[in-house]
Amino acid sequence: KGTRGRWVQLFNAGLDNVAFRKLMEKGLRLTKSDAQSPAIAEYVLAHAFSLLHPIAEQAAAQAAHDWRRIEFREIASTRWLMLGYGPIGQAIAARLAPFGARLDVIRRSPGCDPHVDRFGTDADLPAWLPGADVVVIACPLNDATRGLADAAFFAAMKPGAILINIARGEIVDDAALRAGLARQQPAMAVLDVLPVEPLPADSWHWDHPQIRMTAHCSNAGDGPPMRGALRFIDNLQRYLAGAPLINEAQRSEV
Repeated sequence: KGTRGRWVQLFNAGLDNVAFRKLMEKGLRLTKSDAQSPAIAEYVLAHAFSLLHPIAEQAAAQAAHDWRRIEFREIASTRWLMLGYGPIGQAIAARLAPFGARLDVIRRSPGCDPHVDRFGTDADLPAWLPGADVVVIACPLNDATRGLADAAFFAAMKPGAILINIARGEIVDDAALRAGLARQQPAMAVLDVLPVEPLPADSWHWDHPQIRMTAHCSNAGDGPPMRGALRFIDNLQRYLAGAPLINEAQRSEV
């Protein structure tokens, strides 16, 4: 007689794959991974900082042997807006805090965190978007967030702002993004997730001068494998002891 599984430790942070819903419907407990959070947080900050600081302009001046002063905006004078505040969002906030930037967070429920200046809900999004220099999409994909970044979203963005999406491509309306880029709303988009993956070779994203694109690999640091293994061991010990599991998925998430 075969045995039936009762618990599955995932490497994924998101639960939008329909296979996860089917597993939970069969009675399996699922625990999500937070192993990739530090790597993704570094990805977000590295790209944002390199766009806020005129590194490319400085390199061009060097190549041209042009000794000139290039001014820049300090990180501490910027305001960030993050959609979602799970383990990835929290890792981003913890690494951003020492630089003194202000951070607003949109999430479903109120929160309290010393790294966050303001917590708000979807109702606050239209009012907060115009003040954000950097907008980070780090929320789950579900019926409420699919197509969230639409034409109205981009029309409300601050001209010159940066958009970073490390969540799911389907959260962003592709046509609305393209139109927004033409108006500098946003001025730059950093996309680790795209509406179709792998991205077709003829997609407009590849060669657009205002897009930085990577192949859904913001988690490709050298730390996730070991952190993931340690999380599994921790949860296995908890499971065997009948203790609460870390990052256990709830039915409402799938």
